[in-house]
Amino acid sequence: TNEKRFIDYINAAQPINPRIHSLQLIPGIGKTYLMSILTERDKKRFENFSDLQTRIGLRDPAKLIAKRIVEEISGDARMNIFVRR
Repeated sequence: TNEKRFIDYINAAQPINPRIHSLQLIPGIGKTYLMSILTERDKKRFENFSDLQTRIGLRDPAKLIAKRIVEEISGDARMNIFVRR
């Protein structure tokens, strides 16, 4: 039900500092996927998880975001991007 919220986040996410991008905090997104996401979103914004999965090849982005949210809720994450402290 919150797919648009998370896709909007992926379309607007910015670097945290010169060495790490906020998208890299999502499990499964490393430098390779990050570069693909940034390149593709510059061409055209992502419309939904299916579009993201098709264009980037990232498997089950909703599950990866859910995993990050669980990490933030449980207090295992040093930085929160989806859950307020």
